[in-house]
Amino acid sequence: MWMLFPKEEEYIEWFQKAGFQDVKLKRIGPKWYRGVRRHGLIMGCSVTSVKRASGDSPLQLSPKAEDVEKPVNPFTFVVRFVIGTICASYYVLVPIYMWIKDQIVPKDQPI
Repeated sequence: MWMLFPKEEEYIEWFQKAGFQDVKLKRIGPKWYRGVRRHGLIMGCSVTSVKRASGDSPLQLSPKAEDVEKPVNPFTFVVRFVIGTICASYYVLVPIYMWIKDQIVPKDQPI
């Protein structure tokens, strides 16, 4: 339900395990986003690095959790669609809430 977004540290770890070096993560977001994440919203991040050696990634991926070749159960599809829609509304409502809060809370205080 949480869309399975990884933590910032996981992005760095994945890049390092895939053979990248000098991995850097930069948080990105709108001007009104002041960086306090009590609400759990991560606006975004950019990960950059250098891969010095060519070839396949040494990162070993786990097997897929589900067989995508099988037909989808219609009930499962509807349940996932409804839950996904509810969760997606969070990503619409929280930024609106944070923008309104930015307009109200003094600029020298974290939100």
